[in-house]
Amino acid sequence: MGGDLQTTPLTDWHRAHGARMVPFAGFDMPVQYSGIQDEVHCVRNRVGLFDLCHMGRLVLTGPDREAAADHVLSQNVARMPEDAIRYALICLPSGGVIDDVLVYRGADEVHVVINAANRVPDEAWFREHCADFDVEITVVSDRQTMLALQGQASKDTLAPLCDVDLDTLKYYRFTRGNVLGRIPALISRTGYTGEDGFELFFAREEGAAVWEALLRAGQDHGILPIGLGARDVCRTEAGMPLYGHEMDRETTPLEAGLGFGVDLQKDFIGRDALVAQRDGGLPRELIGATVEGKRIPRDGCPVMQGEREVGRVTSGTWSPTLERPIAMALVESGAAARGGLEGSLRSKRIPLIVEGLPFFSRKRKKKS
Repeated sequence: MGGDLQTTPLTDWHRAHGARMVPFAGFDMPVQYSGIQDEVHCVRNRVGLFDLCHMGRLVLTGPDREAAADHVLSQNVARMPEDAIRYALICLPSGGVIDDVLVYRGADEVHVVINAANRVPDEAWFREHCADFDVEITVVSDRQTMLALQGQASKDTLAPLCDVDLDTLKYYRFTRGNVLGRIPALISRTGYTGEDGFELFFAREEGAAVWEALLRAGQDHGILPIGLGARDVCRTEAGMPLYGHEMDRETTPLEAGLGFGVDLQKDFIGRDALVAQRDGGLPRELIGATVEGKRIPRDGCPVMQGEREVGRVTSGTWSPTLERPIAMALVESGAAARGGLEGSLRSKRIPLIVEGLPFFSRKRKKKS
């Protein structure tokens, strides 16, 4: 297996405990342990633990940290409450998406979590476009362990191990405290599954100790380690986008249904193009669809309306929660309203039942 793959502080643990490992964004990562469907059910009904150390993290400090972030990011960082988190996009001048991120506004820093595959281009973009600001950009990706605890029992699992009152930590907010009585950590109430949960950031060398402590604390709640396969299914069920699927450099946030992450009232790279697209009408829209039967419209599957191709599936999978195939697709605006959409699978047509997104969530309201 490629010897140049990067590892996380938990790679040895994953291998020792029977994880199936795969290359992902340059890292040697676990795709599954007990099985994807079993792991999805664990997250939905109990609690699961994820290794997210492959994700990138940047920290902006200095007098112009918020102004610099506002120049690059689609959200209004300066107006965010302290200790708040927002979903944001990094856009090209054309409005296409370089990456989607979570931005954390602290008292004296802005913390940005980026996708693993975009670590290098995101850092380069920030450095290029923040050069005229009085800001220091520090890459902390390889200094930190990043873990996620997701599911209905996540709070009861984490609470005994930290000195933070988790009942007062609201969704999409973060705080700082100690884990295991001695390890300083940033703790956020966030996740990528549609469930309640937390993400933890702390020193890299403490990764195995915290991971194993969380697994012990969660034993009575039926905790399992969760791989990338189940994570992808959970995020698809939750209608959450993945860079390179629902969005890319040729797709704008507005087309991908991500307008909630864009503040067009303030200036940022790509704003003018997005305003023009909003005012002129969107050429494409993101839809959700389910399928009767077992055939799954996978990523890249053409979406047909009669004899015309009107779009492509961006993410498709079997949903253990809904017990049917589900898919998200980018299609011509108005195509879903006209009806008669079908997925073209190896020259066979499968009717797509248009659904509001998300397919499942305990936090987000379904959009028709």
